[in-house]
Amino acid sequence: MKGRSMKKAITLLSMLVIVLTVGSAFTAETSVKGTIYTTWMMNKTDGFDNYNVFTIDRAYFGAESKLSDYTNLRITFDIRPEKFSTSETKVVDNSGDTVKIPAMTAYSGYPIILKYAYADWKVKPMDKYFKIRFGLQPTMYLNYMDGIWNRRYIEKNIGDLNGWLSTADLGLSFNFTLGPQGSLGEAGLSTLNGTKYSDYVDKNKNKDINLYGKLLPFYNNGDFNQVALFAQFYTGTQNKTFDADIKAADWKKQIISVGSKLAYQKVADLCFDLNYQTLGQGANKEDLKQSGLSFWGDLYLNALVPSQSLFRTLVLFGRADIYDPNTIVDKDGNTLLIAGIECAPIKGVKASLDIRNKNYQAEGTKDEKYLYLNTEFKF
Repeated sequence: MKGRSMKKAITLLSMLVIVLTVGSAFTAETSVKGTIYTTWMMNKTDGFDNYNVFTIDRAYFGAESKLSDYTNLRITFDIRPEKFSTSETKVVDNSGDTVKIPAMTAYSGYPIILKYAYADWKVKPMDKYFKIRFGLQPTMYLNYMDGIWNRRYIEKNIGDLNGWLSTADLGLSFNFTLGPQGSLGEAGLSTLNGTKYSDYVDKNKNKDINLYGKLLPFYNNGDFNQVALFAQFYTGTQNKTFDADIKAADWKKQIISVGSKLAYQKVADLCFDLNYQTLGQGANKEDLKQSGLSFWGDLYLNALVPSQSLFRTLVLFGRADIYDPNTIVDKDGNTLLIAGIECAPIKGVKASLDIRNKNYQAEGTKDEKYLYLNTEFKF
């Protein structure tokens, strides 16, 4: 009970601080923004009898304020369902084999969590090329991947989906733009607590280091100016409590990621996101090594059909995730396939219909099948 009371107190205090901050920020150049993700899902997995449910997956609300030509603030709340899973069910199918039916997800409320609360300072006389960011801020590689996937309302990117990194963390960053006005890309260095914005308690003194960058090699080419390359190197310590007999090096956390967007005009694109993670398992134990590859493509019909066509607001998309939670163990991975159609009739509104299959390598685990209708509303 004490833990729940403390969470409520922290939430109320955060809301009070943000209300006061936003109130004072309105004297500056300030914009208020919000986003809502809604979903209807039908579970087509054998044994679920077409179970279906409506949910609100996320609601974001916040403000961005330009206090001066050199200082900007951002504050964002994340309002999301508090989820828990029921136990997996073991059943005997018609062939006599015992199989696992995936756990179902249940919801118990919509807590409010502070996701972003940071300030950017452009440093004179290098204000066109260099800025410092301090506070609860985006982890940049995940931010890049969300930007090119551009469908977080449908599903998270593979690194976030499998819990490798949080999309926001407390820390200090140094960001550098490349080329005139950042047209060639950017690079940066962050030192972070290594926690999650939803579980912000830092359990040890060690800090994580994150190197990241984005390159736009053909920014001045009209046909290929959306082509982009991304990379990150993340190294640090898992968020565990250490006593005098435990070495932080035995619980290391290291991620290497590369990604790319290959695009021709605004007609079609093909993207990928490749990640390798190494996690220490304690003294004298072999490290856990994981891999995750995600690739997706888009075909934009507005460039292929007449300007008056009803189909010009449609996009065909597909995505495949190949995830291996332990590269040493055979047949423990899974593959997620998503294929669908998206409609963006007006600015700030998106809707998509897609089918999903999640296939497991392990014997005796039933593949999952779903039908999804997702929407995104922004203001």
